Amino acid sequence: MSDSVERRVVREVGAATRLIRLLMAPPLQAAGITQAEFHLLALLEERGTSTGKELACLLSLDKTTISRQLTSLEEALLIARTTDPTNRRSHLITVTEAGRLRLADARRRSLAVMAERFASWPKEELGALADHLARFNDVLRGDVTEPGTESERNRPSRGASGGSDRP
Repeated sequence: MSDSVERRVVREVGAATRLIRLLMAPPLQAAGITQAEFHLLALLEERGTSTGKELACLLSLDKTTISRQLTSLEEALLIARTTDPTNRRSHLITVTEAGRLRLADARRRSLAVMAERFASWPKEELGALADHLARFNDVLRGDVTEPGTESERNRPSRGASGGSDRP
């Protein structure tokens, strides 16, 4: 029985995802953060300021999970929460200077691991891989609206419950 090319792609991407998680755990642990914290800090740094609700939507997590992660980061002084002046019930979350330093350390350590793994690859091949992965992500993205993007926020909700119109 032969695998379809699409099945091979899915299998290889799944294997790569698992291996990257395994490879990244030690350098992130050495930097003093978990993988979940790393992704949350990186997203916050990219966005500048967000609410917990926005972060939960962007990461496809429930509010309870994101709240626990934010509390942990706040206790470690890696993020700061301030009351949203336009909505006193909401908080604006930003990365602190300590959070930026921790994130930079985690990135440096993680990239060192990846550089070591790819040391035998010619730069041109590694660049080609990056180009193919970017194209791959563009194809997967297609016309899908990612949670938390401007077009997602402007999309009308279904019914009075405010539920999402995504399946």
